[in-house]
Amino acid sequence: MLLLTNGLLILAIASVGVVYGVDVFFAVIGRRALAHSSDAAIAEVMGRFHEVADARMPVFGVSGVLATIAFAILVGWGTVPSWLSLVALAGLLIQLGLYLVIAKPINTKMTEAIQKGQILAEIRDLQNRWDSVIIARALVMTLAIGCLTTAGLLK
Repeated sequence: MLLLTNGLLILAIASVGVVYGVDVFFAVIGRRALAHSSDAAIAEVMGRFHEVADARMPVFGVSGVLATIAFAILVGWGTVPSWLSLVALAGLLIQLGLYLVIAKPINTKMTEAIQKGQILAEIRDLQNRWDSVIIARALVMTLAIGCLTTAGLLK
């Protein structure tokens, strides 16, 4: 059981870590760089990023959520590690909600436009809207990774 619990925690931290890293990168670096970029550059780069990321990132998100849930169950209900895992899960679900409601529709518009060779007239407004939730996404992912790491230390 210990091996399974440890494996789930490692999977959760590794999977959540990938999403955490992407969100923190865009919150700290990408947002600022894009603010100084041309509309054409934003359209091309972000359209291609979203095209690839929306196809590949769900693997990390789903595995992170499922491993976090399984770890919370197996570590024992009512323990500090289980509570920390549930707080981490709440962070993951908040991040997912922000992604699905705000970012995903924008990603889809940008991806479709770039696949057609178009630059949307409202590209900067779309990017600004996407940017408006990236700090919150990064913060809740920081909470999630912190809680999972602490749960592992206390287990």
